[in-house]
Amino acid sequence: MSLQIGSTITHGLRRVANRNGLLLVVASVVLGAAWQVAFNSVMAASLPAEAAGQLAPVVDAPFPVLAAFAVVSFLVLPVVSVVAIRTFVAGETGSIPREFVTRRIGWVVVNLMVGGAVFGVLVTVGTVLFLIPGIIVYVALLFMAVFVAVEDENFVAAMADSWRLTRGNWIRLFVLLAIVIVPFTVAVTALSIGLTIAVGPASAAAALVTVAISMAFSIVILGVIAEAFERLREERDRRGELGESGATDPGSAPTA
Repeated sequence: MSLQIGSTITHGLRRVANRNGLLLVVASVVLGAAWQVAFNSVMAASLPAEAAGQLAPVVDAPFPVLAAFAVVSFLVLPVVSVVAIRTFVAGETGSIPREFVTRRIGWVVVNLMVGGAVFGVLVTVGTVLFLIPGIIVYVALLFMAVFVAVEDENFVAAMADSWRLTRGNWIRLFVLLAIVIVPFTVAVTALSIGLTIAVGPASAAAALVTVAISMAFSIVILGVIAEAFERLREERDRRGELGESGATDPGSAPTA
């Protein structure tokens, strides 16, 4: 199954358009909104009143409670991403297996967070040096999180495997991501500007709507990435099988 852009997007969306996908979208939206509220509240309690007034939404609660909740929700969000990746790659639609939530989850989350930081630095350096290297790094390491979540690899091995899997498909993957991400970014930016004009820059409703849409989209894009990952992995395995067949087939050996 080759990486055809149109069918990859379509089948990627189908990986999300089911009971499991809906549960993961809801979980991501709720946790994302909760973290945003807690983070804003912590910042508001730490800043002068003039600056704090620009933050919304906020809640009035003891600072230690707000700080603890912000940290906990921040750490749980990657768990949702791990579960989503495992669920979408496996093609589970009716229920989420318990092992997807529990299997080496602490180790996986740590590798995702550290690997994500390294990934961000590499992309930034590549972009600063010249735009194209930054794009190549972003696309080449696109499946790092998938290898960490699905194969339980450390982030270094996952980066290496992602590089090998994506090699030869960088342009297709870049176009795939552009088709999915650019329209969303434009739409969310327009919506954010519209809400800011309509209800004001410090509107809790505007902030929560933007967060909810962004978190829902983060799950949708994982479905598309899972589909692309599976297609490239199947293609790699097929090429490997053909190579082994050719190497072991006596009829393929050169004759004198």
